[in-house]
Amino acid sequence: MKIGVVSGLPRESACFDAIPRAQRNFETFAGIGPERAANGAEALIRAGARGLLSFGVAGGLAMTAPAGAVVLAEAVVDGDRRYPTDATWRDQICASISGAYEVNFGTLAGTDRMISSPDGKQGLHRHSAAVACDMESHAVARVAARHGIPFVVIRAISDPHDRCVPSWVLGCLTPKGDVRMGALLWQAVRRPRSWANLAGLNRDSKSAFASLRGVALRLGPGLRF
Repeated sequence: MKIGVVSGLPRESACFDAIPRAQRNFETFAGIGPERAANGAEALIRAGARGLLSFGVAGGLAMTAPAGAVVLAEAVVDGDRRYPTDATWRDQICASISGAYEVNFGTLAGTDRMISSPDGKQGLHRHSAAVACDMESHAVARVAARHGIPFVVIRAISDPHDRCVPSWVLGCLTPKGDVRMGALLWQAVRRPRSWANLAGLNRDSKSAFASLRGVALRLGPGLRF
């Protein structure tokens, strides 16, 4: 194994399922939030990883990052710190996916909690100038910097800058990130005004995961490392 792939959800890691395990030059780890992501990255390095990839969905902060758009971050912002991604590896990835997907570059902001409202996203964008945010990439960046190994970030936008993700929706997800339809329908019946937004969230999520699966296939067993 040369590469460790860190995602927030098993559903994100599962985007690599089309690549036979016997051919892979990478291992995956899934755990939501910065603490789990950091622990997973450390475990992957102990197992032999020489590079780290943060892979999964992200919230959009900029109008230029619609649902399904791929973010290939040039750097990760963690508070006042900025962690550049590996330019050589990033360029190899870009060459393999550009033309097939709408790719956004620029900065990704790391957050310790989910930014779910349009106002919150606007505020983070104004403060960081980032195009997207997630809860794992900054932790992966810290670990990579501590060990002096390259890292890159590939994320797909699952909720654009103007999309609200109600807190109760998160309670309708399984630990793997799949929707518990019974719970979601029960909550939706109680909130009929939320139906249009829920339909939009569903479309956005499908677009994001379709992009992630397609990118994973284009990267191949070596992830262009």
